Amino acid sequence: PEDGITFKNNSTGNITTWTWSYGNSIISNDKDPLEYHFPIIGREMIYNVKLAAFNQALHCGDSITHQVRVLSGCFIAVPSAFTPNGDGLNDYLFPLNAVKAVNLEFLVFNRMGQLVFESRDWTKKWDGCVNGIMQNPGVYAWMLRFTHKDTGEKIFLKGTTALLR
Repeated sequence: PEDGITFKNNSTGNITTWTWSYGNSIISNDKDPLEYHFPIIGREMIYNVKLAAFNQALHCGDSITHQVRVLSGCFIAVPSAFTPNGDGLNDYLFPLNAVKAVNLEFLVFNRMGQLVFESRDWTKKWDGCVNGIMQNPGVYAWMLRFTHKDTGEKIFLKGTTALLR
């Protein structure tokens, strides 16, 4: 939410006006707008950013829209519980908001210390199964290692998560 974003204008031809709409009532008429910072609103938001290019003499134009997802925060955390029951709510266990994590390693262990899930991609999520077999409800330990992309800081976190059915 604190990062700026630079939009690149790839339009070609005899264009006389450009209109950038950031999906939140803010508009720019610059051909190549300055870096933009979306407002911090405390929740995740998807903005439809649109560029309209127009030739006034020929009365023609074109536009393109791109979705931008702004996170609620950059604090990387692992939930304390998840419910892999297929209802679309909290069905997976994974590190949240790890967009700025590089060299990530996420490991999940059962109560006997056996590795039940491993990922190096924060978008890969554990569904509570091992080899297609649903695991029992209970507490699972996890470890998360990563390097913060902006600061270079190496971070190690560990904790437990309850699998609820």
